[in-house]
This record gives sequence, structure tokens and C-alpha cells, in this order.
Amino acid sequence: MALIFCTITTGFKVGSISRAMNKDNSAGQNKTPWNYQPSIPIEGVPVFVWPSRPVAAIKYLLSRAYLFSVVMPFGLFALITWAYLQPAIARCATFEFSWIAQMYVRNLMLFVLIVGGLHLYFFTFKRQSKQLKFSGQALGRDDRKFFARDQVWDNAFWGCVSGVTLWTAYEVFFMWSYANDLLPFYLDWREHPIWFVLILFAIPFWDSVHFYFIHRLLHWKPLYRVAHAVHHRNVSTGPWSGFSMHPLEHLIYLSNVLIHVLFASHPIHIFFHLQWNAIGAGVSHTGYESLTVRGKPMIYLSPFHHQLHHRLYNCNYGNSLVPMDKLFGSDHDGTDEAWSEIRSRQREKTAKV
Repeated sequence: MALIFCTITTGFKVGSISRAMNKDNSAGQNKTPWNYQPSIPIEGVPVFVWPSRPVAAIKYLLSRAYLFSVVMPFGLFALITWAYLQPAIARCATFEFSWIAQMYVRNLMLFVLIVGGLHLYFFTFKRQSKQLKFSGQALGRDDRKFFARDQVWDNAFWGCVSGVTLWTAYEVFFMWSYANDLLPFYLDWREHPIWFVLILFAIPFWDSVHFYFIHRLLHWKPLYRVAHAVHHRNVSTGPWSGFSMHPLEHLIYLSNVLIHVLFASHPIHIFFHLQWNAIGAGVSHTGYESLTVRGKPMIYLSPFHHQLHHRLYNCNYGNSLVPMDKLFGSDHDGTDEAWSEIRSRQREKTAKV
């Protein structure tokens, strides 16, 4: 029912929004200057590069930006979820409202607590003011393109009603499958501790590859008009923006977790994977590069690479973990030269068509 309601609510808005976006071809040289911009050109992650840089790769994997901002916090969330907040696997053998509802409420509370907490910290109480905030624009208010004419309420609606519902649905599928021995690849961390940890480190890299291809698919005009336009209403982003998507996009976006059907995993990996996709999307859309303590960056939040995508729409479809954009010629490193090159390729493609 939630998905039906979301789809109906979207109907009258998405077409006009996507048409307006398609008409805006002048975003190459930013109309609005950035409040904060990191060093340009944007540096890539030194893991999947050639020639290889093994020392730099190891330093990155153990860095603030990866180990302390991704693996450790989301690994801790997943561990707490499995140890204290997950119904017993035996209960999941048959579909029952009680344990499914328990999982949904748990996910909703985690989502609201963390994403809502980030919104309160940065946008309501303004604890960091505009320090390390990319966009100087405020979040949308009294804007008819948003549900209730308010960007925050619109984003929270899509994330909580559609996003948390489908996030929970994927988790229910895996817990039911584990309970019925349909997934024989149950990984015991006591027997394979190294492999267990390596999977946690690898999940965001797999997501990076998956995200690039499904994101390019979502920019296909029919899918963009039907679904992806909902997310792209957010030019200036906040924590609630990250998981603000049409139900069809949620279904496609979260499908990367299905990789665990193919190889040995543990429920902790499922929770880590989906929480990284859902809550992590909120973290990466805060619009702030880092959370600071006494003026010093402590936890890495939003990549400028993806901020450029929200401003310009037709570049940086993936993220910096795996250089898919560089491989397929859609990378924007923040320089004017990069934009000119992308536009030149687009004109050539259009001419061919």
C-alpha cells in the first residue's frame, strides 16, 4: 500500500520536474558559487588504479575517510542490530506480521535517529554553521515541486514510507531464506574471521560498481521521468535527501544486496550492506564534507564528487571508490576543462543520433 500511495503522490509532479531539468543546459559553469569547495581536481581513491599503488591503497583503507567513517560505524550498527534488535532466526521461518513489523519499526527508528539527528545538528541547530558546507543555497521551502511544499518533509516522506519499507523487504527476504536453509552460504565468523572482515571492507566497493550502472540506467529518459526525477529535485542536499527516491528507484538501488545470494555471508553483512545503502545515503548527502570537532574534520560525510552530480546532472554517475566514471568518460573532477570535455562528448553523441 505504501508503494501504491507513493506512486500516486508522485504522478502530477515528476513529468514537469524532469522537463524543467532537461531544459537547463547551462549548469556547466556553476550559476551559484560554492560556499566551500575542496582542492581541485578531485583526487580519486588509490585502490583500483593503474599502475597500482599498494601502499597508498592500504593507507586509504585504514584512513578516516574509509575505516573510521564507513567500515567501523556501519559495522557497529550492523553488529548491534544482529545482537540486540533482530528477531530470532527461528521466528523468521514463516512470514508473520509480528517479526516483520519489528524489523520495520527497528529500521525506521534507526533511520530517523541517525538521519534526523544529522539534520538537527547541521540544519536546525546549525552546530557547524557553514563550515565545510558545499552549497550556499538553503533547503527548499514553499516550493510546489515538493510534497507539502517543503524539501525536508518531502524527503523524509519518500525515505520513510517508500525507502524503509523496501529496505525492510530485502532484509525479510534474507532472514526468511536463512531460516529455511535456502541460502546455504551462512558464514560463521568464528571459523572464517578474516573473510568475514574482508567482506565488510569489500561491500562499499561492490556498491560503487553497481551504483554506476543502475544510476546510468536511471538517467535513461523514460526511467528518469518516472522515477529518478524524484531524487533530483534536490539540487542543494541535506541528510534526508540521500534516501529520497521513488519506490521503483528504491527497488533498483537496493538490489545490490542480492550479491549475497551468490557467496558465503552472514546476516551482519546483510544489515551492514542495507544500512550503508539507506543510512549511508543520508550521510553522503548532508552537503557537508566532514563532521568537525573544534574546527577539525573528524568523520567524513559527503563527497564533492557526488555534489557535482546533483548540480550538473549528467556527470559523476558513480562514486570515487571505483573509477567507473573515468573508465566510461563521465568523470568530472571539478575543473572547467573536465566539463568542456564532457559537453563535447555529449554534442558528438547527439550529432550521431
